[in-house]
Amino acid sequence: MIDCNIRDSEISLLYSPAKAYWNQREKLILSKQRILKLYQIVDSSVDLSLPQWGQLFAFALDFSPDIILELGRGYGNSTCVFTEVANLIKPRSCEVLSLCKSSAWQRRTFPRLKRAVDKSWFAPLTALHTDILKFNFKQVLSNKSRVFVFWDAHGYDVAECVLGTILPEIAHKPHIVVMHDFVDTRYRSVQTGDYRLWRGGNSGYTRIRIGNIESAVEQAISIMDFATRNNLALHSADHSVRTELDKNRKTKLSQLLGNDLFSLDCCWVWFSLNEANIKYSFPIPYARKQEVQPYIILKEIVESILRYLPKGYSK
Repeated sequence: MIDCNIRDSEISLLYSPAKAYWNQREKLILSKQRILKLYQIVDSSVDLSLPQWGQLFAFALDFSPDIILELGRGYGNSTCVFTEVANLIKPRSCEVLSLCKSSAWQRRTFPRLKRAVDKSWFAPLTALHTDILKFNFKQVLSNKSRVFVFWDAHGYDVAECVLGTILPEIAHKPHIVVMHDFVDTRYRSVQTGDYRLWRGGNSGYTRIRIGNIESAVEQAISIMDFATRNNLALHSADHSVRTELDKNRKTKLSQLLGNDLFSLDCCWVWFSLNEANIKYSFPIPYARKQEVQPYIILKEIVESILRYLPKGYSK
């Protein structure tokens, strides 16, 4: 196995994309035509492949949350996946709260969907055109008991919000956090030879590779740092479906779901703080640092200045 700077416990004892694929195979079969229809309407396969629709559908449905928090929506691939899941969880309540700065859903996808699905299908969904960084997550999550987070909005500011604001609110509740755009290099061919240096941002043209993870998004750095500090497992869905499904089940799923909804290629990872009963360390959001602990900023400035003073200079 390729070494990695984060602990990969390989098999989670709590949650499993592979087991979800198998457990929810009948629901996937029943929903296949609806999923295909929604996929064609959204028409944005570059953002999320059809097999990934099936994988996320199964994982979320198997977890059976009472809220699915979608951070980043774009044209709405995952929005449709999770809204379909929420409708299937009925009569139990499941809310889909989708937050995104892009207006692509309201401008393009929603008008198309209105012509193709019943009005009642949208009932579990609240899709807001808003700034994730300014949203009051505490108010929304306080009365929820099972939380599924799909973290697909990129950038260090959003990462700080997820790790420093959202996670402390759900740490002691059953939860899963899923992240897209992560390649497990143990199972996917990657570029070899000379390469262009990744310089931050969220470019698909240059990528960063650390251990067995390759990505082009900034949150990859943030989550690997968080996982390392907390000795937390960052699980690969690719690893799960390849190692937890035996040959017979892989063959059966391929026959039942076809290439449309079944694939061993996932390109997403997940984690949960439920896996260890420890006191976790969270990043302090910058706004909170300014408001509650101004002395930390002053201390950092003074220490930075002192590092450059001549040796022997009296403090």
